[in-house]
Amino acid sequence: MAQQRLGRIQWGDMLFGPGSRYHVTAVEGLDDLPDIRSEDVERPGQHGDYTGPDWTGPRVVQLKLGLRGDSPDQLRDLTLALRNATQPQRQPAALQFLDQDMLVWGKVRKRSLPYDAEYLWSIGDAALEVYCADPYLYGLEEKVASTTAYSPAAGRTYPLVYGLAAQTLNSNPTFETTIAPWIAQDGAALARVNTQAQTGSWSAQITPPGGTPGPRMESEQMPVTAGVSYRAKGYMRCVSARDLALNVNWFAAGGGYMTTSVNQIAVAANTWTPFSAAFVAPAGAAFGQLAPTVPGTPPATAVTFVDEARFERDVASGFRSYGDAGTSGRLTAVNGGASAAYPVLRVDGPVADPSIEQVNTGSILTLDATLQGGEYVLIDTRTRAVLFMGSTPRREWVRGGSVWPLLLPGSNEIAYRGSALPGAPGQPSLLTVTWRDTSL
Repeated sequence: MAQQRLGRIQWGDMLFGPGSRYHVTAVEGLDDLPDIRSEDVERPGQHGDYTGPDWTGPRVVQLKLGLRGDSPDQLRDLTLALRNATQPQRQPAALQFLDQDMLVWGKVRKRSLPYDAEYLWSIGDAALEVYCADPYLYGLEEKVASTTAYSPAAGRTYPLVYGLAAQTLNSNPTFETTIAPWIAQDGAALARVNTQAQTGSWSAQITPPGGTPGPRMESEQMPVTAGVSYRAKGYMRCVSARDLALNVNWFAAGGGYMTTSVNQIAVAANTWTPFSAAFVAPAGAAFGQLAPTVPGTPPATAVTFVDEARFERDVASGFRSYGDAGTSGRLTAVNGGASAAYPVLRVDGPVADPSIEQVNTGSILTLDATLQGGEYVLIDTRTRAVLFMGSTPRREWVRGGSVWPLLLPGSNEIAYRGSALPGAPGQPSLLTVTWRDTSL
């Protein structure tokens, strides 16, 4: 919960405030309104101005620190560590106010580390000035919401037939109460965490050991029938951009390993990505096993999260099939700040001419593009960047007359539409919206 007491401040790997050797004695410019860049125009022959919109200039945050060591040598170590952590920067970095649920993006532009012989023994002072070209104050939590594209209800099809229902074969796909019976393999550390979740409050966390190929988690082995189709479905997220896989291991009747069916996708950093693939159980297979995997030889920093991991098959439901009910293609994004937030949008194919509407304001952004399965585009509404596969500029895809959607303070409804590609029935395309609470 946000509080008035400033508490801890983090810059890179350095922590200032309670629990550290760097005491925070003063902060200026954090809650202040940055200088206003107005668009006022004088009224000819009259008193006053015609007033236009007000825009803010950059924010400047000043920190004053008290360095507290136990000896002159330790004080020198503290001084050098602070000096090394505040070198000139190419790009802004996050200055995090951990107990106030707030961060700013800035560069250290001034640093003062005075030498005072009177306090040489163990006490020193420091002052930092952080220049924030982006003046916004952001929430620490990066929020995420997603939806598939709108698709209409299919209606009845005659003659009426009994429908099929998806049956989940593995246990504990959501990790809401326990991690069992899932186990870790190839040195991976497996944990149940509530810091990330696609649904509910919990997910599974895979931490690679570093230097070991294919760290993964595995479900229990489930009976399968050779020649029958099964689906591997779920969501995966990694702290860095890389390839992830939701694989299926197949075993013979005696329990011997046979082969692996691979479902591998390139994912963006810190983005829940849907996985769904159908596999036919190979000849001789008697058991199947779901295996969320971090392919290759990932470093220990490639921490990966898994949620809604399901091994499914279609079974007769016992009810008449009246067609697909369709999907709304809508999500709700709540901006808890006092200023409009600029979301990052990710559109995953297959889809043609995807369209994103901010329902509250009526603004619509449409791309004249076709994305195949496994392809995606990232849209940064603040910089107006449109990046195919996260790196290739495709700004020309934006249809003329489009309005870039913003998230107003409070609740925002986003609608996602698109056309299904031939051979891709339904709407497997996904829109993922990422944002932070934003204020000035």
